[in-house]
Amino acid sequence: MKPILESSEIDRAVPAAPPPLRPYPSRLIVETTSRCNLQCAMCVKQSSGAASADGDLGIDTFKALIPAFHNLESLVLNGVGEPLLHPSLETFIRVAREAMPTTASIGFQTNGLLLNRRRALSLLDAGLDRMSISVDALDPRLLREIRAGDSIESVERAFDSLRAAKDELRRPDFRIGMEFVAMRPNLGQLPALVEWAARRDVAFILVSHLFPYDRSSLPLAAWDPNLDLAVDLLVKYREKGRAAGVDIGSYGRVFMKYAKSPEDERIVRLVGDMQAEAIELGITLNIEKLLAADLDLFESTRRAFAEAQAIAAREGIDLALPTALPRKVRSCDFVESGAAFVSWKGDVHPCYFLWHRYSCYIGGIEKRVAPKVFGRLGAAATGATDPNHAAPKPGAHGGRDILDIWNDPAFAAFRRNVTRYEYPYCFNCNLALCDYVQDENSEQDCHINAEPCAACMWCLGIFNCMT
Repeated sequence: MKPILESSEIDRAVPAAPPPLRPYPSRLIVETTSRCNLQCAMCVKQSSGAASADGDLGIDTFKALIPAFHNLESLVLNGVGEPLLHPSLETFIRVAREAMPTTASIGFQTNGLLLNRRRALSLLDAGLDRMSISVDALDPRLLREIRAGDSIESVERAFDSLRAAKDELRRPDFRIGMEFVAMRPNLGQLPALVEWAARRDVAFILVSHLFPYDRSSLPLAAWDPNLDLAVDLLVKYREKGRAAGVDIGSYGRVFMKYAKSPEDERIVRLVGDMQAEAIELGITLNIEKLLAADLDLFESTRRAFAEAQAIAAREGIDLALPTALPRKVRSCDFVESGAAFVSWKGDVHPCYFLWHRYSCYIGGIEKRVAPKVFGRLGAAATGATDPNHAAPKPGAHGGRDILDIWNDPAFAAFRRNVTRYEYPYCFNCNLALCDYVQDENSEQDCHINAEPCAACMWCLGIFNCMT
C-alpha cells in the first residue's frame, strides 16, 4: 500500500528538482474567459454533463500570478473559451511579458474568427510569442459540421493576418501554430492539412484525439481504450488461435458453455494464457472490450499519423502527435512540466482532467468528474461562486497569490503522489468502472490512491496539452 504524504514531508524543493517539486510553477495555463463564439461538437461546454457559469478573468486576479512569472517558462492564456473575446487580453500579455524571462513564451489557441490584421498587430506588439489556430478539416462542409459557425475562409484570413503582422513588426521569432482534433471523419485529412499548413508559415502543429465528453461523440473517436500492450497480446493470441484453427473472438459465446467442444476448450485455454501473460506484464484486461477492439481503426490512425509525420519532417514543421493507442507507461505531461491551471474565477486546479465539472465517456463507460481546487487567487476569493463549482472553503485558501497556493502542502503532495504512477488501469479492468472511481465524489481507487488518476486518460498519451 502506498503511503499518502503528510504535510511534514513536503519541503521546499531546490530549483534543480524536477518541475513538479520546485517551489514555483514552471508553466501556467490561465483561462482568460469561458465565453466562446462557436459551438464545437467536441467541446466540454456542449456536453450534457457540463456545469459551469461563463465569465471573464479579472485583471486583479491575473496580477495575483505575478509572483510566479519570473520563474515561468510558458504562459498559455486558454481554457474552455475563446481568448480573443476578452477585452483585456493585450493587457494580460503586457503584464506577463514585463515580469517573465525573455526566454519564456506567451501564447494561446484560438478559432481565429475574431483575428484580423489590426488585432494581430496589437497582440504581437503586446509581446505574444506564439499562437495556434484550430483547423480540423480542409473540406468546408466537414469543417462546418465539426465547428458550427467556422469556415475555411475565416481560418485562412487568420493565418494571413498573423503572417502580415509578423512581417510588419519584424518578429521572426513569433511562431504560428495549428491545432487539430483527430476524429474518424477527419483523420484522413491530416496529411493534406500538414502540407496546407506548410504553405502558411506554420512552425508547429499539435494533434490530439477527441475526448468524448458526450455519449453522442463516442462513434467519432479515432482511438480504442485498450492499452497498447493489451492490443499487442490480442494480435498475438489471435494468430495463435488461427494456427490452432479457432477464433478467440468467440470466447464470449463459449466460455460459459457447460459442455465445451475441443475447439471451445482451445479458445478458453488461449484466452486464459493471454490473461496470464497480461498479469506478468502488469496490466489488467477488459476481455469483452479487448476482443471487440477495432484493429482496422488502429491501423488507419497509425497510417495517417505516420504519413503526416513524414510530411512534417520534410517541411520542417514540429508535429506533436498523440499515440494511436493508450500506452501502458504513464506520463502526465501536465504535472511533469510543473503546470497548473487557473480558471477565470481564480481557482487553481492541478490539471486539465480536474478543471471543470463534466462527464466523459471512454469505451462507452461514463466517468463523472468534479473540479479539484487547491486555492483561489487574490480578489477572486471574495467574489461570487458558481453553485455548481467546487470552490475552496472560506479562510482556508482565500486571497492568496499563486506561490502560496502552489506550495500548499496538499497541492505539493498531490503532484508528488501523481508522479509515482502507482495507479490501476481502470478502463482496462473487467469491473470498469467500479464504484470506487465512477462517481465524481470518489475518495480513492482500489489501490487506495486519493488522486483520481486511475480513471484519467491524459497520462496515457492519447491527448496532448495545449501549447
